[in-house]
Amino acid sequence: MKKNLLALFALGAIYNASAQNTYIKDAVVVKVNPNTLFYNGGNVSVTTDVAGGTTEKIINEGNIQIQGGFTNGNTSGKNFVNRYGVGTGSTHYGQLIINQNQTTSVTGRVLMERIKPDQTANDEYVLSLPFKNITAKEVVNSLSNNIFKGDCDVNVDCGGNKRYLQSLLVWDTRETEYDAVDNDYRIEPYKRYLLNLRNNTNIYNALNALGSATKIGLAGIPSNETISQLNIKSGWAKNANYADLTYGQWKNKINNYNQSYDTYLGNQNNNNDANQLYGKNLHRFGNPYTSNLDLSNVKIGESWITFNIPSGNDKGPTEVYTNSLRFQVFKIANGYTITWNEQNGNTSTAGPNTLVSAYLSSNGTNYFWTGNWQALLIKPYETFYVDYYTLNRNASGNGSRIVTSNLKLKDSNKTFAYDYSGVTPVGDGGLPGVFSRSSEKNSVESLLNNEELKAKGLVTDFDFTQLELYLSQENTIQGSPAYLLNANFMQTGNSTTANTVDNPIFFYEEDSSGNVLTNVQTISNSFNNEDYVGKPLRVGFNNLEVGKKYQLNLNLYEYSILNKVKDLKLGKYFLHDKLTDKIIDINETTELSFIADDKINDRFEFYWNELPKTLGTDDLNSTKATYLYTNNGSQFVKFEQSNTTADIAIFDLTGRQIFYKTNISTNSDYKLNLNNIPNVYVVKIVYKDGKTVTKKTINK
Repeated sequence: MKKNLLALFALGAIYNASAQNTYIKDAVVVKVNPNTLFYNGGNVSVTTDVAGGTTEKIINEGNIQIQGGFTNGNTSGKNFVNRYGVGTGSTHYGQLIINQNQTTSVTGRVLMERIKPDQTANDEYVLSLPFKNITAKEVVNSLSNNIFKGDCDVNVDCGGNKRYLQSLLVWDTRETEYDAVDNDYRIEPYKRYLLNLRNNTNIYNALNALGSATKIGLAGIPSNETISQLNIKSGWAKNANYADLTYGQWKNKINNYNQSYDTYLGNQNNNNDANQLYGKNLHRFGNPYTSNLDLSNVKIGESWITFNIPSGNDKGPTEVYTNSLRFQVFKIANGYTITWNEQNGNTSTAGPNTLVSAYLSSNGTNYFWTGNWQALLIKPYETFYVDYYTLNRNASGNGSRIVTSNLKLKDSNKTFAYDYSGVTPVGDGGLPGVFSRSSEKNSVESLLNNEELKAKGLVTDFDFTQLELYLSQENTIQGSPAYLLNANFMQTGNSTTANTVDNPIFFYEEDSSGNVLTNVQTISNSFNNEDYVGKPLRVGFNNLEVGKKYQLNLNLYEYSILNKVKDLKLGKYFLHDKLTDKIIDINETTELSFIADDKINDRFEFYWNELPKTLGTDDLNSTKATYLYTNNGSQFVKFEQSNTTADIAIFDLTGRQIFYKTNISTNSDYKLNLNNIPNVYVVKIVYKDGKTVTKKTINK
């Protein structure tokens, strides 16, 4: 049976679950609108009267899913365009998913749009190429005729500046270098590529010729197959002792293209010369599909990444977390902006080196994600890489510091979703900044009780908070955000080994007594929310220009990295500006501008729940917060000290009062009487002087 479609797509969602074939004649414009799904259970064939035509005939601004094969009579693929950024300021983009089992019957080409690279900010532009059975030359030339340059051989020094005129380079994990991409190279869709944007290169000139255009398009046969890359590990082939060398011992060595490793791996200031892990295990990948890629699921038997260790091969992240290794996922935040403070604040745009990251963490029983959830949702053309921030050489791989990983991507990783259930990004690009949540009373409860999100580690079953701190200069984000994390199982001063980071903003580590460890830097600082109270959490900076103006902004999260809140209910942060001796009571609207000086790394300190005694004045003490905390499985209220008594009422989210008690002394913390049912509750505290404080909590 066959079905003929012309312009039906524009009418709305089309769902054809049967194994019925669909034939589309591109004689008229066929369009899939944003938020529209065209699902076909059989094959889709596009026919045309103009085999090499470049006129857009099939325009996908929504989602197309094909369970069968796909063919296109147009040899350029430009008649079938998947649009990027539909409408002014829109975040929509066309996505295409083709079932992975159709390995031989997907032969048609399509064009995938994406944001135009910023030539002024990039010499090379990082991207994936989600195509198969096609040469790199064909893909690049689909941007503009005959611009591809690929006359350098793989693992051969071209001599002079010839290498820097090549159109593409591709990351080689095993050799820790970017390989040449020659005229015959066939695209490997899971790899990470560099598009050459240097002055006067062919691609630079082609982009210039586009003038004010904001998008580009590349065409090829869409990649749909299962990705299975086994035994991935990095190494320096010229030295068998590579695993044991410090970075200082090999950074000046020469790769296959006559480049020293430090010219592209960094550390020009020699801060990591003694580090035996720096520059190793750089597992960099690309989204191989023409849809979003979901990396949140790392459950045993389902994880997209596994590891080979002495105790066995193909071990999932949760199986190796305790004794072997821990990792985070990074992606480059190309083209994103953040609008701070709802609609009233300024906007910050991601810089060329802005990364977002998500860390896999554990409370000893369950695994959960911290950091930025956008790092786990990879868009078409985006790349990601895995960083191993904790590595036990005796348990990770035959006593080696080299990690052996396996990459496995399949249909279950493909998704049309722009976000995870419960949150909807607002604004251009959707980097966390402003989120719109349903106005329904049960929306937060629905999110925090979502079992699917819990299984993926995107929602926790315990009290957990996260502060995400951004540094900007002239509305451009500087580097990656830094994080403060806390829960009652987290260990204060988890890292005490000397370490430096290159990020423009970071946190110093601390010990449990409250001493700042100025030789230990981290982007993600975790501490115990019960014993590390009223002690400093110092902010540090790298390479700020003295005399220049910078800005700090932040986001706050509770129970989940999906649950961005205006104010924390589980506690309170204070920020002490030591230069002005001012205290800031932190919420999502907090914004601080400052002029950098040579003492900037001793200026800003966060405090959790209380200010230190050395800052204790009447005014400061009066700002102490009412907060809830968990101890030995029970939840307690810690009262403000300016009142002697308080009344407490507890409500569920339907508004039903389930507990009420009056005239409670504030001299000691009060244990809450909650129903023994997991749920979200509202605790209302009314002090003697009439002051009312409302907190949300989860009973587990």
